[in-house]
Amino acid sequence: MGSPSVDRLNQVLTSQLGVARVLSVREEEIGTGQMSESRRLHLTFNAPCNLPATLVAKFPSDDPRSRATGLATRCYEVEASFYRDLRDSLHVGAPRCFHVQRDESTDEFLLLLEDFAPCEQGDQLAGCTPAQAGACVDELIRLHGPLWNSPFLSTLPWLNRSTTKERSGSQSLMHQVFPGFMQRYGERLSAAARRVGEEFVRDSGGYFSRDLPHRTVVHGDFRLDNLLFRESGVGVVDFQTVTHASGAQDLAYFVGAGLTTDMRRTHERELVQRWVDGLGSYDVRLDSDHAWLEYRRFAFAGYVMAVVASMIVKQTERGDEMFLAMANRHAQHADDLDSLIAVRN
Repeated sequence: MGSPSVDRLNQVLTSQLGVARVLSVREEEIGTGQMSESRRLHLTFNAPCNLPATLVAKFPSDDPRSRATGLATRCYEVEASFYRDLRDSLHVGAPRCFHVQRDESTDEFLLLLEDFAPCEQGDQLAGCTPAQAGACVDELIRLHGPLWNSPFLSTLPWLNRSTTKERSGSQSLMHQVFPGFMQRYGERLSAAARRVGEEFVRDSGGYFSRDLPHRTVVHGDFRLDNLLFRESGVGVVDFQTVTHASGAQDLAYFVGAGLTTDMRRTHERELVQRWVDGLGSYDVRLDSDHAWLEYRRFAFAGYVMAVVASMIVKQTERGDEMFLAMANRHAQHADDLDSLIAVRN
């Protein structure tokens, strides 16, 4: 489908345009994603209408490898389905969706989304402040809380991709790509990242197979590059990995690499407790010690993502730096928390 033309915009936005028409569109490349392309569309209308002057168009990557990965991992299907089926049932600061379309036969898709500009995109390499981290954890509460353990979620086939069989497949993929990851990045990994990774691949305990204590809507890639800091709060984008899993996965994934190691060590206890307390506003009652244990177990979520994603999407210089930062920080995270012991017990 690609970036939409004026004619196509007039066709798919008819209900919002009313009697108005789009006269012209100017594109601006935005984002740092490697799976999809995003463009800011500057629109000119011939009459007043209920649409903003800018929208964000999201569509498949032009890189064949990323396109193939999108099909294999169902990323494009998942994000389109999220905006169609779930976005309006949650309180998280996801952009409003003006149009969603996906061709099942080709996996082509187009999203026309609210533009959060002016905003500041988070920087996975630099990390964030404790105050920003707290605001991001609040967004996780708004994502996880509304449909916590909801029977409705089990009715969505596209969301339920964390069955025992599928998690076993994730483990196999981790084993398959880890040698290539070490060959490509090994010299730039910390000693902890090499050691923890090798131990985890050799024996990951119940990480991929255990029964989860709860399930909710999980973003799956809740990191700074997918978070936009605005005056009115934090915007959350890139819902290509949404799944039906444990909320602690998102929490550990974000905290483990969203803050520098020293900052994380200082503030992680209060951030986990902030998540527990915030979920209480949705009548979700979590034992703090159990939440901490789950947080420890999911310290590997970011390490697994860094290893697998780096080897199945197009390689870029910034992407390499990001995956290295994630792998090094998450490995230290797991080492600090004795997470190997947690997943093996």
